[in-house]
Amino acid sequence: MQPSDFLTILGLALAVWAIIPSKERRFILLFFSKFEIGVFIASLFVIHYLMSFDWIITNWFPCLSIFTVKNGLPSSTWAYILALTIIFFPIVKVSFGYFSTSRLKRMITLYKTYLKENEIDLLVNYINKYHITDIHKYLQGISHLPQKENIDIILRRRTEKDNASDKLVEPQRTLFASWVYGHIIQDETFIRKSANKYPELFATAFSGMETKEASNQDLVKLFIECLFENKNQLLIQELKIMNGTNSSVSEMNKEYDIPILFSLFAHTKSASANYVWYPVGEGGVKSLKHDTTQREFLIKKCDHDLESELWNQKIYIAIVYFNYMVRETIYRDSECHMWLFYFRHFTDLLIEIIPSQNEYDEDSVYPSFAHKMIYEQFSIMKDWLDLAKEQETDNRVIDIIRCLGWCVHSICQADDAKISISFRRRRLDLILSTYFEFSYYPDNIGATTTRQWLERLFLNPKGVDFGVPEITNEYLTALQNAWDEFDKVPYEYHGNNNSIQHFITTVIKPLGLNG
Repeated sequence: MQPSDFLTILGLALAVWAIIPSKERRFILLFFSKFEIGVFIASLFVIHYLMSFDWIITNWFPCLSIFTVKNGLPSSTWAYILALTIIFFPIVKVSFGYFSTSRLKRMITLYKTYLKENEIDLLVNYINKYHITDIHKYLQGISHLPQKENIDIILRRRTEKDNASDKLVEPQRTLFASWVYGHIIQDETFIRKSANKYPELFATAFSGMETKEASNQDLVKLFIECLFENKNQLLIQELKIMNGTNSSVSEMNKEYDIPILFSLFAHTKSASANYVWYPVGEGGVKSLKHDTTQREFLIKKCDHDLESELWNQKIYIAIVYFNYMVRETIYRDSECHMWLFYFRHFTDLLIEIIPSQNEYDEDSVYPSFAHKMIYEQFSIMKDWLDLAKEQETDNRVIDIIRCLGWCVHSICQADDAKISISFRRRRLDLILSTYFEFSYYPDNIGATTTRQWLERLFLNPKGVDFGVPEITNEYLTALQNAWDEFDKVPYEYHGNNNSIQHFITTVIKPLGLNG
């Protein structure tokens, strides 16, 4: 092996390094400590020394022959071995290794540079490859740290939680993950630039938020806002997968790929702490007030051929989103109603945009798309009550009926030109049917709680359990009409605890209506 061969090898290696873009070179250097880089540079001099060793012995220092071994490897061979080592070691370390611990702050600085230079695709690629799985594990670890007492916080005493927190980030990869999560994932600029394009990146992280302790309200709210405002197609696709099913998000996630909804809803305690309802609720209200294109669509006569366009309307996306968010809390109580009361705001705004001057078919189930949205909300609330009965729980029941009562009041007070008599009757008929169907389940807490609170709804729809009863003539007329048309025959037989007579005694007569 001639010296020129070594020079050729090293020259090619340095040439390859030179043509690598600057941003990638800076990233590769994160894998090596200062000591390793120093060894690499020193190795170049050692290689040149070994290449010239025979010439040095012959012409300058014959005494160096004491370092030679009879029948040992020639110095040129050692130079060759060392050259291959310093060429392949970096390749192996970058391909299969991890960053040097001493490069932690430099890595964050580099990532922030990528963000500033709008190199979002490159940055996301690195986070996906080297950090996101560890960020998920890091958040899982935070979720299950021991609780810290208030007195310990006040006195700043070191506790078991502090020790557990330190131990959590002892592994090198977890330490790097915690820094990337804190300095990059939570950066507002990064969220706004990457959330809509790479929602699954955030979903992977959020799915590690298994308890309130790991929640991050500002981060999650901004993420959801970005998806909702952009009508993100991955989110919509997941909602389409869920729409019409009776399964929980957790169960559906086992069979279908729904990472966004799973990360937001599956762990209800953290979902509550993250205010996952707020961006969609506020966005839905805002769209009903200011989105002219949506308003024009909603006041159109309902046409089956146009129903696919509902997925382009924020209000419909919001309604389906709320449906499965609340359903998850019925399966697993979050101790929070998830502000399902946005449905009453949606109902009021939908009634407001329905034109008084119209040519709608009064006998149609939903004359316009706005009516269909109101219809959907009533049906969803009825389904929530059904789910509570099926699960034999009273989770969310009272809150649902409070919201349902407000919506009943709103449609009864609306102008007949906007909400027809038949439309009101059908919505009240739905509620009456639920009340009487549940009478067959006297030992089911979901059913009995529903019946108890529906009686309160009928007696005071707007307030249900608070305030002075606001019983309007419009409401009484609508309820009387619905009661007259209601099919009572199936409930007049034995086995339902005389529910018809009970309803007349507790609701109809106190309201002064005809039984």
